[in-house]
Amino acid sequence: MKKTLINAIVAFGFGVVTSPAFANAYVVNGHAASPAEARLLASYGAPPGNWKVDGYGISPAVQNAAAATDTRGQTCRYVLDVLLCD
Repeated sequence: MKKTLINAIVAFGFGVVTSPAFANAYVVNGHAASPAEARLLASYGAPPGNWKVDGYGISPAVQNAAAATDTRGQTCRYVLDVLLCD
C-alpha cells in the first residue's frame, strides 16, 4: 500500500512540475498559452491552435462569418442567421 501511494505521489509531482511539450502549440486570447491553460484545453480535448477562453467557455478564436450575397451596394449584415439589408 505504501509503495502504491509513493508511486502515485511521484507521478503526480512529475505531472505538476513538468510543463506540457505542446504548450507552445496553443494560443489563448491572443497570447501563448500558459502551462495551466494548455492543460485545461488538453483536458477538454481541444486540438492545438487559437482559442478564446472567457466567461462563456472555450471557443475557436477565429470564426468565419458567412459571406453576404449580391447586395448591389447595400449595407447588409446577418442577425441570427437572417440577412438584413438597409
